[in-house]
Amino acid sequence: MNKSLAIIAAIAVIGLLFLVYLAATFESPEGATRTVEIEAPIPRPPEPAPAEPAPQPELLPVTRDPAAAAETPAELPATPPAEPEPVREVVELPSLNASQPFVMEEIRAMESGEQISGYLTGDDLIRKFVVFADNVREGSLPQLDYPIRRLPQSMAVRELDENLYEMQEVSYRRFTPLVDALAALSPAQGVALYETIKPLLADAYAEIGYRNRDFDEVVIGAIDEVLAARTVQGPFQLIKPKVMYVYADAEIEAMSPVEKQLLRMGPENAEKFKATLRQYRDLLAR
Repeated sequence: MNKSLAIIAAIAVIGLLFLVYLAATFESPEGATRTVEIEAPIPRPPEPAPAEPAPQPELLPVTRDPAAAAETPAELPATPPAEPEPVREVVELPSLNASQPFVMEEIRAMESGEQISGYLTGDDLIRKFVVFADNVREGSLPQLDYPIRRLPQSMAVRELDENLYEMQEVSYRRFTPLVDALAALSPAQGVALYETIKPLLADAYAEIGYRNRDFDEVVIGAIDEVLAARTVQGPFQLIKPKVMYVYADAEIEAMSPVEKQLLRMGPENAEKFKATLRQYRDLLAR
């Protein structure tokens, strides 16, 4: 179940927070801090095309009323004020090793972030998140160090025969609160958080050997892997040869780890999750 929740939490956070292109990766010195400036975008009206000079009419003699000529001419419209300069917020980032409290505080400040933060791991979130995304892009899942906590509920099964079980639909409900909270996240807040922490993500990605690779490529690949996951109608029968359940149907068991974990969310949660990711995949593609 830890893997199944990680698919939802980590990849959806990827889709919701990583909406701009990553700057060049670099690794900060141990214990150092850095300052980043985040420019808030201000929409600018399009520049008007230069007007063609109007043809001058032929001047004819006219009779002017002296009284009218003495009137005060109408005031010219005031010159519009100049556009304000973009507001830049200066944020002092901690080092990667000291980033956990800062990142958790930023997540809690987001809409529905308080609820989501309760699912996240209490240590080294940035590093675990980057490793998880890189694995999902390949259709696999890491064996250890997930960026999320284990679900408190166990998967509900019904025993059919000796060592033959059936997954119960009530198990799907374990994921519904988190899926709904992730769908409620504001894309604008996600962009702001991404802009703030992207140097830390770059540091973590460089640590695992990809100093010159754009992490956005990993993000898009991970999202595509989830969106391409096949759907299979249940109910699903399971066997338990050792400690973990496996799918009794060999074709289902042969699916990628990402696909099999999405099946455990249930079709309704999986489709809502994919619909959310599609929105942010479109933004990344722009």
